[in-house]
Amino acid sequence: MICNAEHIKQPYSGEYTEKIYDIKNPFNSGDWTWIKFTDEDSVWCGEFRGKHRGVAVSERLGIIVVLTTDYMYILDINTGEIIEYDSQPDYVDITTSPYGDIFITDGYGIEMFINSKALDLEAIVIPVNSDNLRFEEWNDNILKISCYDFYTYENVELYFDSLIMEWVDNL
Repeated sequence: MICNAEHIKQPYSGEYTEKIYDIKNPFNSGDWTWIKFTDEDSVWCGEFRGKHRGVAVSERLGIIVVLTTDYMYILDINTGEIIEYDSQPDYVDITTSPYGDIFITDGYGIEMFINSKALDLEAIVIPVNSDNLRFEEWNDNILKISCYDFYTYENVELYFDSLIMEWVDNL
């Protein structure tokens, strides 16, 4: 089982065993992302089409999600094989809670994976009319999110408690 996945720069040839995740599509960019995977027995590298946007690992859901400008790849956590993919995704950021929940944003809204299917995402209602949402950091079970609020015309910080799935006032 893959226990860790992290974005790295292009490795030197032969530094890792490599697996290329390329989906044939005439609209593919020439950009690539490299993700280093660590499992119980080895370390290896995946090469994914598109510029890096994020990666999330959820043992609870049994998936790894690699987000690039070209695709959102959903991989099986045990085999590293593609379960599903979405081409030209609108998503710009992704994160995993301490409990294994994967949150993803298109910059305007937030959705949460409820299983390994990209079409079964659950929307999280946001308390502001937001733009440019970005996941900043985790403090235990609290996710700090930055965004622009269209109502107040200000940049704001929001705090989401992933344990009780509710918005809180602050850290």
